[in-house]
Amino acid sequence: MFSLLKKKSTIAIILLVALYLVTHLLGLLELPVFADEAIYIRWSQLIIDDLPRYFFFPMNDGKTPLFFWLLAPAQLLFDNHLFAARFVSVVIGLVQMLSVMKIVGLLTKNTKTVYLSGLLVTLLPFWYFHHRMALTDGLMTLMISISMFFIIKEVLSKQDNNLLNKKTISNLLLAGLFFGLSIYSKIPAILFTPGLFLLIFLNKNVTKNYIIGNSLKIALTILFGLFLFSLLYFVPSFSQLFGRGSDFLFPLSDVLAGKWKETLPSIPTYFGYFVSYMTPTLIMFIIIGLFAKKNKRMVHVFVWGGLLFVLPIGLMGKMVYARYLFPATLFFTLSSVFAIEDIFVWTKLISKKLIWQTLSVSFLVLLLANTFGNSGVFIATSMTDHRNIPFNSSDTVQYLTEWSSGHGLVQTVELIKKESKDKTIAIATEGSFGSLPDGLNLYFHRKDVSNIAIDGVGYPVIGIPEKFAQTARNYDQQWLVINSHRLNFDLDKSLLIAEYCRPFYGPCLQVWNISSVFENLVLD
Repeated sequence: MFSLLKKKSTIAIILLVALYLVTHLLGLLELPVFADEAIYIRWSQLIIDDLPRYFFFPMNDGKTPLFFWLLAPAQLLFDNHLFAARFVSVVIGLVQMLSVMKIVGLLTKNTKTVYLSGLLVTLLPFWYFHHRMALTDGLMTLMISISMFFIIKEVLSKQDNNLLNKKTISNLLLAGLFFGLSIYSKIPAILFTPGLFLLIFLNKNVTKNYIIGNSLKIALTILFGLFLFSLLYFVPSFSQLFGRGSDFLFPLSDVLAGKWKETLPSIPTYFGYFVSYMTPTLIMFIIIGLFAKKNKRMVHVFVWGGLLFVLPIGLMGKMVYARYLFPATLFFTLSSVFAIEDIFVWTKLISKKLIWQTLSVSFLVLLLANTFGNSGVFIATSMTDHRNIPFNSSDTVQYLTEWSSGHGLVQTVELIKKESKDKTIAIATEGSFGSLPDGLNLYFHRKDVSNIAIDGVGYPVIGIPEKFAQTARNYDQQWLVINSHRLNFDLDKSLLIAEYCRPFYGPCLQVWNISSVFENLVLD
């Protein structure tokens, strides 16, 4: 009997893994490279080229380095550099799915609930999208998940508050290690600390001594993680880790002084991110679960844990995109599976007649099917037709219609390769990093670039800087790659080589051959 159950479990997990890999690997390059992806890939390529110099380079831009350390070896495994980077995120997501299932397995004996959690991580748009993008948020969330697993394992154990117990030491060290790694992935992982303390209340038998003892354990876990993070202090660029926060967040002093009155009205918009990307039906299940009986405690712990992560970002954020809030999906997904489990149990209890039980359960299954139906649409368009991915409005701008979208970069790279076979070309691009020029340079890593030179000339583009001109004069041709709405001087249309326009009447990526007018464009 037990061997049969084990065999069924193994088959179910294999099927989940297969579903995950098929849905996440097919069409992985359908969406053009995003600006942040281009930057991250270039940093990882610089690490490959000069490890001692660039190993901690991301810290200069306020980014902790773990994700880029993972990207670097992957760049050597695949010819397509964007695929290599996104493949890392796919693997991270696979481990994330298994980690969530392990967490749920600690909290319930219902194997269906465990499998449901894996299915949600596989298919929900919020999870799906970020596990196919070379961004840091997925890795941070995974590290926090594993840290949570060991904390939950400890708070649910029957151990006393003796910190010298071997199992306790093991759990706390591992929890602290992965909490530290979460900060090495992205500094906002620190915002998870209130949610980690809430995990204490997952245990049914909560006493004063229990709360004090486990609070101390979690505090030690967090301190160990912060200690690991503090080791970066010895890197010269450590202070730069905190230099970019003001670009995205208002200072806490401003918020307390009244800025919250301006940021608070945006909270419903942020709630809308979760409604869109976790689906309305699942959010409804979570809300109902707050009033459930059997799993009410667990639903509340994870809901409030997620809200405690979201609230500081919501109140302090200057411009909050959905990806900044994505890590809270971990908590909300866990709350949803326990809410659904409770609702099904409750439905069976109140429906004494079989026919009413059948109708009630069928209705709930249809509601859950709506979640997977919405997810299916998101997945299908992501794999085959990125122009119609049902993004919210701000994400549509980021990933599809603005300069941050990499539309036309692959085609431009192919054009450069073709034209540079029998001539040398110097290519000036707008900006100094991001979609341009990083989005072009990443495709030429470890390739023969003796015939080409690609460099950014800043923004706004009002001409060609003398520094670039000195190099470009040694090449047969000079090109300009720029977004149409950022061209601040007139060029004859006959000089336009190619144009690749973004969806929804967004600006076009333009390639100009400016050789004949080059000297006229050089700035004094």
